[in-house]
Amino acid sequence: MIEFISPQLHDYKKFARFFYDEGELSCEMNFMNIYIWKRVYENKYYMDDKTLIFRSRTDDGEGYVFSLPYGDLNYGMSLIFDYCREKGIQPNLWTSQGKRLTSFLEQGFEYEMIPERDNFDYIYLREDLATLAGKKYHSKRNHISAFSKKYNWSYEPLCRDNEKDFITFSDKWYEDRGIAEDDGLKAEKKALREILASDEGIEYKGALIRVEDRVVAITLGSPINSLAFDVHYEKADKDFATAYTLINREFAANALGDYKYINREDDLGLEGLRKAKLSYKPEILLEKYSLIYKGDAL
Repeated sequence: MIEFISPQLHDYKKFARFFYDEGELSCEMNFMNIYIWKRVYENKYYMDDKTLIFRSRTDDGEGYVFSLPYGDLNYGMSLIFDYCREKGIQPNLWTSQGKRLTSFLEQGFEYEMIPERDNFDYIYLREDLATLAGKKYHSKRNHISAFSKKYNWSYEPLCRDNEKDFITFSDKWYEDRGIAEDDGLKAEKKALREILASDEGIEYKGALIRVEDRVVAITLGSPINSLAFDVHYEKADKDFATAYTLINREFAANALGDYKYINREDDLGLEGLRKAKLSYKPEILLEKYSLIYKGDAL
C-alpha cells in the first residue's frame, strides 16, 4: 500500500515537475497553498516518478487529488483504488474544472460530480486589478482617491529590511481576530512564519502599505505557473479598511506584471467575502467539484 506523508518546506523543489503546468489555474496546484493548509485539512501526499497524489480530510472522510500535468492518469487512479480497497473506504476525489477533469471524464470512471460553490476560485485579469479602469471599478477608484487625500501612504515590496515590520503587523492582525479560538488562523500564521524563515528557495512575492511610519496592510503570494499568481495572504488594519483595495491594486501593478491572471482563492461561503470578491469582477469563477465514487464495490 502506498504511503502518504505530510509536505515539508524542503519538498518545494521536488514538487516543481508536477506543478507549474500552463493549463492549471487552481490554487490547489500550488505548493504554498498545500503547505499553508496542511494542518487544517491534514494534507498529505504520495509521489513517485509517474504521479503526485494528495490526500486531504473532507467532511465525509478523505478525498484525493491526482496530479495529471505530469504522469499517467490511469496509473494514478489505480494507486488510489488499491489504497482505498486495502483501507475499506471509497475512492472519492476532489478536483477543479480544467484539463485534469476533462481527461478524467473521458476515461469513463463512474463518479457523481457535486459542485462545491464555497470553494470556487476567483480569478482576475491582472490588468483589471492593476488599473481599476472603466465604469465597473468607479467606486474602487473613488475609495483610493479619498484615502490618498486623507493619508500620506507608501507602497513597499517585501524584503529583508521590512520583513520584521511585516511580521509584527501580521502577528497583531491575528491576535486582534481571536487566533486562539480559530484553527484556520493558527495554521495561516504558523505557515507564514515558517515560509518567511525558510532557506529552501521558495518563490514568493509580498508587499506592505504604510501610512506615515505605520504598516496598515500586507499581502503575500506565489506563482501557480507563468500565467497565474496565487494570493495567499492579504490583511489590513481595521482602522484603514480601504487599504485592502489599495494594496490589491498596488501589488498587481508593481509586483505581478509578468502574469496574466491573479487567483484570489475562494470565499469559504462567507457572504461578506463573496460580495467583496465579486465586486472586483472576476474573469473566471473556477469551479471545484467533489467526485463521489458510484462504481462497483472495490
